[in-house]
Amino acid sequence: MREKEKKSWMEKIAPFSGFETPFVVTDLGVARDRVLRLKKLLPRVEIYYAVKSNNDKRLLQTIDDLVDGYDIASAGEYRLLAKLGVSAERILYSNPVKIPGHVAETYKAGVRHFAVDSLHEIEKLKQNAPGSIVNLRLKTPDYGSKFPLSSKFGVEPEYALSYASLAQDAGLQVKGLTFHVGSQSENALSWKAAIEMCGKLITDLAEKGTHIEFLDLGGGLPAVYEDVAPTVVEAAQAINDALAENIPEHIRILIEPGRYISANTGMLVTSVIGREHRTGTDWLYLDMGVFQGLIEPLEIPGWKYPIFTDKSPRANKKSYVLTGPTCDAYDTLGNDYMLPSDLNIGDRVYIGATGAYTLVYGSEFNGFGIPKTYYVEVDK
Repeated sequence: MREKEKKSWMEKIAPFSGFETPFVVTDLGVARDRVLRLKKLLPRVEIYYAVKSNNDKRLLQTIDDLVDGYDIASAGEYRLLAKLGVSAERILYSNPVKIPGHVAETYKAGVRHFAVDSLHEIEKLKQNAPGSIVNLRLKTPDYGSKFPLSSKFGVEPEYALSYASLAQDAGLQVKGLTFHVGSQSENALSWKAAIEMCGKLITDLAEKGTHIEFLDLGGGLPAVYEDVAPTVVEAAQAINDALAENIPEHIRILIEPGRYISANTGMLVTSVIGREHRTGTDWLYLDMGVFQGLIEPLEIPGWKYPIFTDKSPRANKKSYVLTGPTCDAYDTLGNDYMLPSDLNIGDRVYIGATGAYTLVYGSEFNGFGIPKTYYVEVDK
């Protein structure tokens, strides 16, 4: 993290400096800035925020006037949005494999857009959401993404025509195609390949009498973490070029960003509770760990958050293993974090890019609470 950015965050954190750790400071203005930037970068695209990345009510309320709608994965996420006054017409149920009762509940409430990627899902919608609009989830290469999804979801493209036909025979309205290049995609060419595939399928489906009205690009736009990833500008350029070359102008284009909008809204403040030297390795024990919300290092080896301290940037540094407060050995954030060599109990550590896929994962394992959230307000 650059020194200018560190200084900016320290100014935002300053009003909460005396508070007990761990806690998260959420800059709501960052979320609005991300949406506005995306609208400029992708002028043809409608934005449906992925609630699963961060379901904080204040964040949702902050961006509601900017986004076209929301992507949900469960009836629970629908209920949250409904309590905030979001109409069902603005909601896409994009989880490809759904609990039948959740389908019935959301359909009864007015949700009409559902993703499908299997014969069982077609039957499920026939029974619980008759006549609903479906977008067929396609399997697409996700090479270069931190969190690939293609092994779990998606119809092979060669079966798309038959699945569309079966869905229509079941009384469903096949009006969309969708894909997902994987969360935190770092390969802009993945978007190009997926959109080219969809362009060909739109033509093939039209010849069979199925006319696609919208293309949902899913999620995957990259946020800023410790490592260097292609910027959202590069991804947007690849998307715009591929859309212009492959997708007719009358087709609506949707996207479901989550991480890109929410990740850099959050800064987690934690404290050192222990320091040990074990088998040739220095360990820092923090009062915040994977089970309270920092679980992504368990999902992907080598995953690193941007981390800094109050110490001078010129301080001598050494390599640490960072670990959490629980008695579980898997409660470890990662190896080889280069931090000041004189860190000790009571010192504070700041973990950036913790606005996405953190507190939504949080539990109270071992009796350690989920961090409280404090907000940097924004004027709309």
